[in-house]
Amino acid sequence: MNVMAVSNSSPMTPQRWISNLLEAAEAIANKQMQEDRWRAGTWNLWEHPDELINTVDDYVLDGFVEAFASTFTPVQEIAIHQFQDEFTRFCSATPQLLNPAEVLVDPQWELLRQRTDTFIAAFKGCWPDDVSKEEANRLLQEWMQAYAEKSKK
Repeated sequence: MNVMAVSNSSPMTPQRWISNLLEAAEAIANKQMQEDRWRAGTWNLWEHPDELINTVDDYVLDGFVEAFASTFTPVQEIAIHQFQDEFTRFCSATPQLLNPAEVLVDPQWELLRQRTDTFIAAFKGCWPDDVSKEEANRLLQEWMQAYAEKSKK
């Protein structure tokens, strides 16, 4: 799924965007699933660490921050930037093809999981709040227009 794919039957909303990001984050944070399935080699394709990383990329974490930063509480701002920074660090420091057994014991992955937990706690059921919903919808439209313009170039 491409977060930019907006159609009349399935419009992208701020709520859907955060829901998609949270779903990907929950899979990254799920240490028990990773230990159970990665060690046994019984993971589903979408549970492989490469796919977890690609899913966050597909759901455009950087675009979400760019579009909605003005609506975040101070706690949310810290949490999402820590998650974003750790995600970038992990991706930069690891090979393109990840070995699940190696990822399980990688201290950087553990730190990413911790940052992911904090991100989830800051946003799940808390964003957008009632005050920022209208602003988030307006910001989404602005961001989508700017993204479309950038894509034409």
